[in-house]
Amino acid sequence: MEEDTVAATTPPIKTMDKVDLVDGKSSNDKVDGSANAQVSTTPEVKEVLIKDPLQNPDSGGGVQGAGDSVAVPCSTKSSPSQSTTDVKKQDNFVIFHCVSYLGAAIIKEPRCETEIQKIMGFLNEQSSDKVMTVSVSVDIHADGFVIVCEEDNQLELSRFKINQIIFFARGSSGTSASACFAFTSSHGESYEEAFFQCHAFRCDVPEAVTHVFTSFARAFDSTKKQIENKIEAQENFVFEVSLEIKEDDGKGHYGPAPRDKGFFKIRSGIPKQIWLTIYQLPDSARELNVERCFGLLLSPGRHVRNSDMQLVETISWSIGSTNYGRRSYVVGGIWDTNDPAFEPLNQETSKDSGVFLTVAVDLVIKGIQEPIRFALENKARIYPSTERFWMLGRKYHFTQQFEITLKKIDANTPKNGNSYQVISTRALGEVDKSKVNFNLNFTSFIRSSSIGSLDLDTPTKDDEESDDDEPLQSGMGEISKDCTDEQISAWSEIVTNWTLGTARPKQLTPLVKAGIPDTIRGEMWLRLADCQDDSVLFETYKTLLGKECENEEVILRDITRTFPANDYFKESGGKGQEQLHRISKGYAVYDTEVGYCQGISFIGAALLLQMPEEQAFCLLVKIMYNYQFRDLYRDGFDNLHLKLHQLDRLIEEQIPELWAHFQELAIESHMYASQWFLTLFTAKFPLVFVFRVIDVFLLDGTKTLFQVALALLAAARKDLLVLDFEGVLKYFRVSLPKKFKTAEAAHSLIRMATQIKVKKLKKYEAEYVLAKEQEKNYVDPLTRLQRENKKLMEDMIRYESTITNLVLSKTAAEEAAIALDEELIRTKNTLKEVEDFNSRLKEETNSVKELFQREMKQYDIESEKKSNIIADYKRTCSNLSSQLEQAQKDTRERNKFFQSNLCPACAHFVSVAINIAGGNKNSETGSPSEQYSPSHEPPTLSTDETIKMLENELAKTKIALAEAECRNDDLSHRLSISQNELEAIRTNSSGSTWLWKNLSFTKDKDHKKISQSSSNPVSMDDCSSISNSSNGSTGNANMNYSSGKK
Repeated sequence: MEEDTVAATTPPIKTMDKVDLVDGKSSNDKVDGSANAQVSTTPEVKEVLIKDPLQNPDSGGGVQGAGDSVAVPCSTKSSPSQSTTDVKKQDNFVIFHCVSYLGAAIIKEPRCETEIQKIMGFLNEQSSDKVMTVSVSVDIHADGFVIVCEEDNQLELSRFKINQIIFFARGSSGTSASACFAFTSSHGESYEEAFFQCHAFRCDVPEAVTHVFTSFARAFDSTKKQIENKIEAQENFVFEVSLEIKEDDGKGHYGPAPRDKGFFKIRSGIPKQIWLTIYQLPDSARELNVERCFGLLLSPGRHVRNSDMQLVETISWSIGSTNYGRRSYVVGGIWDTNDPAFEPLNQETSKDSGVFLTVAVDLVIKGIQEPIRFALENKARIYPSTERFWMLGRKYHFTQQFEITLKKIDANTPKNGNSYQVISTRALGEVDKSKVNFNLNFTSFIRSSSIGSLDLDTPTKDDEESDDDEPLQSGMGEISKDCTDEQISAWSEIVTNWTLGTARPKQLTPLVKAGIPDTIRGEMWLRLADCQDDSVLFETYKTLLGKECENEEVILRDITRTFPANDYFKESGGKGQEQLHRISKGYAVYDTEVGYCQGISFIGAALLLQMPEEQAFCLLVKIMYNYQFRDLYRDGFDNLHLKLHQLDRLIEEQIPELWAHFQELAIESHMYASQWFLTLFTAKFPLVFVFRVIDVFLLDGTKTLFQVALALLAAARKDLLVLDFEGVLKYFRVSLPKKFKTAEAAHSLIRMATQIKVKKLKKYEAEYVLAKEQEKNYVDPLTRLQRENKKLMEDMIRYESTITNLVLSKTAAEEAAIALDEELIRTKNTLKEVEDFNSRLKEETNSVKELFQREMKQYDIESEKKSNIIADYKRTCSNLSSQLEQAQKDTRERNKFFQSNLCPACAHFVSVAINIAGGNKNSETGSPSEQYSPSHEPPTLSTDETIKMLENELAKTKIALAEAECRNDDLSHRLSISQNELEAIRTNSSGSTWLWKNLSFTKDKDHKKISQSSSNPVSMDDCSSISNSSNGSTGNANMNYSSGKK
């Protein structure tokens, strides 16, 4: 077992000693059949951890519900007889006997189940036969306890508050620790000091661990319900009320009465005023709006009844704001000391005793029906009317916090527009501002010996009479041009030997701290800043003046308010104001990041009094950049805040009594030092003092700011310690600058300032950076706990909403499943119908295929027959053509022979004979009636007639051939159409049965037509008629042939 997992293992007896438990409340994350039950600390827990760390564990709060007392043996051995004890007197618990206590160990992560399992396994392995046998009693309610007693005599060893138990776990099954269980709890006097222990136990009967787990889970579940019922819709708001008593000083003014050791020190018979300051702390997310003060009340004594409180006259009611943006309310009233009701407060008391007084204020808050009363009980000592009070670091305020618990009224039943009901108002006790805000230990302060002698002389009566309440105007004072011989001699050597580009002479530092003569101050400033010959910056300045500046209006407005007491800048539109305007504008254009700020014009005016305009601009740039003075104006003045923090730490270390006084009066450094730093002390102090500050600043740099500030505070320490808040601020604004009108006072203070050591600036800077980082990451504990509680409640609501949505989704899913089942059945039926239809389509497709195959086969046969006929026609025509040509040739030869060899008579005879022979031949084809008719005479045909007859026959044959070819083309066209239709029908599975029937019928019909047209060619009679229409000419026959082919 690693050491970081189990920090320490304590013997059982020592571990089980009674300890102070931290009271708190918890809620379980999960209570079901899982192996572990966890209790998560809620915001209310930690609040109670802080406020009530020592609650008596014997006083269980809340109402216990009904339950059964069950005794469960955790061992197979017979348990010893048990006597009646306090434990057994309860009715709402489950007790487990014969449990072995293994020990306890410190645990760093009390909710880490893995670490708890390791501790259980380790303690179980290390246990021996001499382990302590105990009985464990577990209450069924979160208000109860887990009580561990000795098994033999039932002597209580220790008890643990159930809502203080953080985590419960049982051993992993299948391991040696399967019969073990453990829980973690917190111990300590406060939440910050709390540490966590893991207590381990073992049962001899492994099944008993399940009963233990069930009991813890039951108790944790009760915790959760209690917290949910308690939270409801309640909100807590904390107000802080400060009381101040003022007495008449005899001059018509009222001064605060001091408060020492918890007592107000007041004088009898002196008119008094009561002032209360009320504001809400930023712990709660929402701010309550106080509409008015209903009344201011006062009464002697404490625990005063409301009817005994006396109403005082209210003289003031005002509303302001706090540093963190919340409203603050100030109410004042007159305490009439002559009122008989206040007679006990006018009777003088001894120095060791005092009287109680109660001051109350009734406030009307928006949204709350009844007024809220804050009652402050305090003690006072009554002194004679002639008594004079004097003490350092005195307090004037009594501050107390009040917590208001409000319950939100149901929006459906508003009461006169009020949305909240007051549940309770309770006082949280007095608040010590110095300890809460600063946590100072005045005994640890180390006072610097160099600061002790920096007291200014008390002003004389003439000085007081000559001074009024008006502050000095900037730029006031005369500068002496006189120099002693020693100064002239020393500075002449410096000017002569200190050339451009060389290091500073060793004797320069003491001379500058003693004061630069005014006649050479400008030259020395330029040399100290290393800008006496910066020609580039000179030219840049001339260029900048020609550019536009977005801060022009602001610069013009501030010019008239810069050094108004100095003659050089007094005249409006004069040379001094013009030069200051150009310098301010030039720098604003040059440094676009910083631009123009009011403090820059004061520094520029001081420089212009010592050097020309161009050199003043160059020196201003060097101061801003080389001396990092511009950082004070950048990033939201963050560097200024750093320097103010460093100044605070220096004051706390070197002037502790003044620091304590400032904390008592709530005086912060930014109220007086921010103007000092931003203007380099040029805005309020006389010129003789301003020039001396710039002398040292250009020599030593930024640390001069802290040295001068500390010197001023130390010099004014005596005066500041006797002033109140308003007096201190007025002193810084009016009186302090007037102390340094003379050169001697200024030289003395600067001389002392240069002796102050400021060596811890880096350390304070690191503190500031760390504090800023912590502030960025800091969250108020109460706010954080409330935020966590809110997040847990939102998570719970979100989980409940998720569960509801899941239930609705389950219902919708079941309905959808039923609909899908029905749709599936319909789809199956549709699929079956489609499959049947598809099978029918396949059968019809097969029949169509067979039909088309027969048609194609028949068509091929007919085409072959027709091709044969056409071939026969062609052969016949070819033979006839050959015979005709041969006959014509023979006829021409015979005629030519007869004409050339026979006489005309013989030639005629031969021709007649030939015609007769031809007529006989033709007569063989005639009808029998024509052949044997006695009146018939055989016609005599000439050779030309015979040729014409043959030509007619040839024309008829060609016509028949052309018709056959046309029919063949038509059939081929119809066949291609039928094939395309068949292919389309094949691709369309949704084709209907009647389409196939019509298609088959159409094909049969077309087939019959083709067959009839093929079997009825053009008859010879038709060809004869066509031939006769051609008048027996060969040319007409050829024309008829061509027409028939088309």
